[in-house]
Amino acid sequence: MVGVPLKASMAAAVNSELDPRRHGGRIFEAARLLGRDWRDIIDFSANINPLGPPRGLKKALDEEFDQILHYPEVRAESLTKKIAELSGLSAEYFLAGAGSTPQLHLLPRALDLSRPVIIGPAFSEYEAALSAAGLDHQYVLAPESAGWQMNQDTVDRVLSRKPDAVFLANPANPTGRLVPQEVLARLLQECRRLSAWLIVDEAFLDFTEEGRSLLPQVAEQPRLIVLKSLTKIFALPGLRLAYLAASPKVVARLAAATIPWTLSSPAITAGLFCLSRKGFRESTLKGVKIFRRHLVRELQALELGQVFPSEANFLLWRLDPEINSRKLIDSLFHSGLLVRDAGNFNGLRPGYLRLAVRPAPEISALAAGLKKFLAGSLGS
Repeated sequence: MVGVPLKASMAAAVNSELDPRRHGGRIFEAARLLGRDWRDIIDFSANINPLGPPRGLKKALDEEFDQILHYPEVRAESLTKKIAELSGLSAEYFLAGAGSTPQLHLLPRALDLSRPVIIGPAFSEYEAALSAAGLDHQYVLAPESAGWQMNQDTVDRVLSRKPDAVFLANPANPTGRLVPQEVLARLLQECRRLSAWLIVDEAFLDFTEEGRSLLPQVAEQPRLIVLKSLTKIFALPGLRLAYLAASPKVVARLAAATIPWTLSSPAITAGLFCLSRKGFRESTLKGVKIFRRHLVRELQALELGQVFPSEANFLLWRLDPEINSRKLIDSLFHSGLLVRDAGNFNGLRPGYLRLAVRPAPEISALAAGLKKFLAGSLGS
């Protein structure tokens, strides 16, 4: 960093929302703080497909480069049509967006919520969206004793709050746990009985072998909203690409509150290309399964804490109490390795880390960084 001492700039970032040691996906902020090229940073803090985007995407974007001379489609109509074709539902059930976060922030305002409940531990943007709309909200945590997996008791505790909306992710973030099918079915049934909204974030469902989407049920469930991400599975976080599925009336209501030209032409082109790649998800599942096992083995070999079960492309890791998580995160950071400090997720505490599943060479680099920290700790 030119003109700013590295230690001073890091000190200023420690309490900042932009501190790349406290949040995920902050690779460019980390590169600036470390004075390195961003390509030299290994990012375990963002849960992106470790295989990268589908082969040929760069060429497809180049071929459509001249589209940027014109305004994009107002509602990403061609992409919505493609999503509809693949789902078996008509296009009126879908609304494309520049990532799931803007759509999450749209929901509390457009749906007139008053008693929302979040099932956690959960992605912080659920809470942020509700708070930005001036809404109080309640948390119901899945049990740590069950490896953070939702169960019927979790549903009972949610229902006891008499919610008019329930937010959850399947699989959950940061735990990576799938909701058992019978538990999800009961929650869906109870929300319909109570006329409560059920908002299910399936951003990471495509990385799971056993996960079953609720998307087909939006045709019969008028208060079900399913959020889907193309960013994660197709490794496109820089393009921002997602969509939601809901009844046509709900989609029309949300569309009316959405600004036009939400998606850029490159994002639409990328979405169309990626959705046409047959076999990509199957290849991803195989790769993620292999890399996840490798990551688990490396972490368990170090005997630094507990690795919780995960069906997704990331793991939740609880460090032993004698391990200073802040010092460990900082040590990895200075080695150019980013991990997600999960201690600021509601329901968790300092000492929890979330690690994305990455390719084998990067996992080896992480293991080396952890061993370096251990060596330094023992020598101090």
